[in-house]
Amino acid sequence: MSRPAPTASIPASADDIPDVPVLQAIGDRRTIRYYDPDRKVEEWKIQAVLQAGRLASCQGNINATEAIVVDRETCDLWDDIEECVSGFNVQMINQSSHIIFWLTNLNAWYGRANDGLSTLALSGALTKYHGWNYDFSMTQTIPRLMSFPTERTDLLLRFETGLAVSQAMMCGNALGLGQSLIAFGRKPGGIEGVFGLPPHYRFTWAHVLGYPLEDRTAGGQRPRLKFEKLFHKDAFGTPYMPDPEVNELLRAKGMLQEQAPLPGRMEELDALAERFGRDPGCVSWPAREIQRLMDDEDWDFGPRIREHAQSLLDRGGLPEYPEAMRETFVRLMEEHGLDTSKYLS
Repeated sequence: MSRPAPTASIPASADDIPDVPVLQAIGDRRTIRYYDPDRKVEEWKIQAVLQAGRLASCQGNINATEAIVVDRETCDLWDDIEECVSGFNVQMINQSSHIIFWLTNLNAWYGRANDGLSTLALSGALTKYHGWNYDFSMTQTIPRLMSFPTERTDLLLRFETGLAVSQAMMCGNALGLGQSLIAFGRKPGGIEGVFGLPPHYRFTWAHVLGYPLEDRTAGGQRPRLKFEKLFHKDAFGTPYMPDPEVNELLRAKGMLQEQAPLPGRMEELDALAERFGRDPGCVSWPAREIQRLMDDEDWDFGPRIREHAQSLLDRGGLPEYPEAMRETFVRLMEEHGLDTSKYLS
C-alpha cells in the first residue's frame, strides 16, 4: 500500500499561514534564478502548490494535467535529468529544492469525456438551462469530442496545463517560495525517456521551486510591452487604453510594482557570482541595439532601466553587432512576415 508523503513542519493551524491577497501574489511573481541550496521546501507547501494546479479550470472536468515531483535529495534520476536541462538552467536546478515536471495526458480527453461531463452534472454545473440533455450529449457531443485528432487535443490540453501551472505558481508565490519555469530542450525526448512516459503523455514544462537566495523582488518587476500594445478594444487593431486611476489602484494593492533594476541589483548579482565562483555581470548588447530598444515606443520602460541603459552607453566597451548574422536574421523574420526594418536598422 502506498504511503502518504511526509508531513513534517506542517503549520499548527491555518492561522499560521500568512494570507497574501491574490493581487499582491501576482505582483510579487518573479522568475527567481538564485536559490538557497541548503534550504528545502516543506512538503506541505509542495502539496499546496499541486492542489492549486489540480483546482485549475479544465474543459469537461477531464483532469488532463498531471505532474512528477522530484526531490533533489531523494531522486535517483537526478543525474539523468541534469543531462537534459538547458545549459542556462543547470545552476538553477542544482540549487533548487524540487522540480515539478508538468505532464499532459492526451488520453484523458478520449477516456474521461463521458465521466467528466457526468461529474459536472452531478455537482450542479451542467444544466438544462444552457441546452444540455443526456441524449444529445451521448449521441452528438461526446462522440464529437472523442473524434478530435490528437494534434487538436494536444493544443487544447496543453493550454489547460498552462492554466494549472500558472495557478500553482501563484500559490507558491503566496507561500514565500522562489520559482521558475525552465527549458529541457538540450536533449529532445530526454525527459520522456528518463521517466519512461507512455506515448500519450506530453512533457509540457518544468517548474523549479526553492527559497530565494537573491532578494525576493529580484531587482523589481521586469518591463513589459505597453498595455495598449497588447490589448484590443472591441475590434482588432483598436488599442485598449489603460485608465491611470486603475493603475494607481493596482499599485496600491501591490500588483503593479517598482520596475527593474532597483538600486543595488547589479551589486547583488555580482556578490552571488563571487559566492559561487561564477562570472560576474550581465550580458551586454551592442550600443546601437540598446539605443534602438530604448527608442521603441512599444515598450513600457521606466526611468531606472533607461538610466541603466544610458550608463552602459556612456561607459562604452560594448560588443559589435554580428553583421555576419544579418542575412540569417532577415530570413528568419521574413519567414513570419515581420517588418525587418523595425528590428534591423
